[in-house]
Amino acid sequence: MTEPEKFATYLVYELLGKGGMATVHRAESQSAGGFRKRVALKRLLPHLLDEPEVVESFAREAKLAAHLRHANIAQTYDLGIRDGTYFIAMELVPGPTLRQVVRQCEDAAGAIPIPHTIEILIQLCEALDYAHNLVDEKGVPLGIVHRDVSPANIIVSGSGTVKLIDFGLAKVTSSRGTKAGILKGKLGYMAPEYTLGQLDHRADLFAVGVIAHELLTGKRLFDHHNDYEIINMLREMPIQPPSRWNSSVQPTLDDIVMTALSRDPESRWQSAAALRAALINNARELGLQSSREKLAQWTEWAFTQQPRRDVSGLSQVIQMLGDPSDQRPITIEPDMMLTPTPEPIRVPVTNPRPKPKAEAKAEAKKDPTPPTPMFETSALPATSVPLPAAQGGRLWPWLLLVVAIAAGIGAGAWYLLLRK
Repeated sequence: MTEPEKFATYLVYELLGKGGMATVHRAESQSAGGFRKRVALKRLLPHLLDEPEVVESFAREAKLAAHLRHANIAQTYDLGIRDGTYFIAMELVPGPTLRQVVRQCEDAAGAIPIPHTIEILIQLCEALDYAHNLVDEKGVPLGIVHRDVSPANIIVSGSGTVKLIDFGLAKVTSSRGTKAGILKGKLGYMAPEYTLGQLDHRADLFAVGVIAHELLTGKRLFDHHNDYEIINMLREMPIQPPSRWNSSVQPTLDDIVMTALSRDPESRWQSAAALRAALINNARELGLQSSREKLAQWTEWAFTQQPRRDVSGLSQVIQMLGDPSDQRPITIEPDMMLTPTPEPIRVPVTNPRPKPKAEAKAEAKKDPTPPTPMFETSALPATSVPLPAAQGGRLWPWLLLVVAIAAGIGAGAWYLLLRK
């Protein structure tokens, strides 16, 4: 067994993750009395010490994290600099990130049951409500905006407690802001007004809406390989309610999510507390019951399920390469920041339900390719069986098969011609 690295008062073990700014290792603190506490040790990468903005960002995260004391935010125990290395010792939260949960659902477990989705969103709102209303020692509001609320920065712990992590990009509006024209965060979860240089706490609530939509539909809302296209989608793409892809979503839940996704901040939920209250009331009215304990049980069950599709070959390589959105959030300076945004387009909130056959046939002629969910809705119990494999979106294996067959036919024909 490899001996642990000694750093300051910590014993450092395996690498948990590495981003563009820092590494995170599992570690144990050492006290004079021999007491040890397991922590996540985050250390700034050495080659970034000569970049003042990066060092400032890391130091800002450390200073801010020291003030955050909430059950739904990963706690910071220690921070400082040792041997020229900036570090933060944080609460080690055992459990998958929400991004990992979503992937496991797509691969094996089926959709997250709606009650558990609402439970996750409620706890996330509790964390944001606390952060948004935090004040300094003099009682002056800090005006914290996380700016990077995304599935990769949300952990579902083994106890079913949802933890918001990584305040490295958080903006404190009472302090000096970042350079104008720079966007920080994951584009797919960014509020449209932020792409135009406007930012307040309601941007985080838009991100909650994007996450809610993703959890309820099993598909990303704003997804494209080109950053500028994502910005265009954020500003202009018509947003369909979750029920278009998941008929189990009731109209009232559609309304809650679509309000969070309003492109006009004034029409959006004005506080995380208001969004949380709406979710609680909706769950109560629909008789949807969940709890941290039930969420923990379902999460544990979900990760016991085996993948429903082959993960060998090219698909395995793709998984090994990872998802670009799970890497360190990008920082870009789009020229589009200066372009006026067109009038926001918002699709009216409707909840499609089964229609008469005649009407359905007429609509099918107009739209021969109706949307297909990435995975079906499933209920929990522990004895549940995995749902059928996802439909749609994975066409490349069939394309490869067609190409292979065509190549075989061509080779056979050429062989016959040579024999003649």
